[in-house]
Amino acid sequence: MATTITTDTRALNHVELVYAPGERPLARALFEVLGFDVRDSGGPFLTGMIQTGQGDFANNALYASEVTAEQWVLEQALRAEIAGGALAGPTAGYLDDLRAHPQRSCHFGIRYPTVGDHDAVIDRIVNVEDHAPDLVGRVILSGVFRPGDPGSYTDTMTQAFVRTDVIASGLLAFGQHIELQWQVP
Repeated sequence: MATTITTDTRALNHVELVYAPGERPLARALFEVLGFDVRDSGGPFLTGMIQTGQGDFANNALYASEVTAEQWVLEQALRAEIAGGALAGPTAGYLDDLRAHPQRSCHFGIRYPTVGDHDAVIDRIVNVEDHAPDLVGRVILSGVFRPGDPGSYTDTMTQAFVRTDVIASGLLAFGQHIELQWQVP
């Protein structure tokens, strides 16, 4: 059944993401692993529909397009400095903190309707080699925090954090964290 979000309510409309040149198939594979319906008309934008069966392309979606040439030049310079330049140490510290405290990272969250849906996505990420082998090493589970678990910030939801360098809502060089959430009824 196709759904449409009404325009009389405030809602998150979309998140715009970028991917590196030539990595559109990886962005698509990541959207699929996350359980989205993927729409690819061949134009500049790859669309991940968060709710399966959704007919509304303007809301509740993630869009991904190739980085601009200007951003790619910046990305390459950043990657060189992260690999062995002035940014190597600070980046390592930042990424260590990100792994330890993903709830406090820059991220966006996606809510799944059932614990089964949520666990299925987590399983696909943990076993990504079985679902999307090209994503091995490019998407990882940073942590899962269930109510009552050490590090959990809430007793009303399970939060799983995924880190990827395939897509980002900013700079690819630092990766993107995505929260996968199931809210306890």
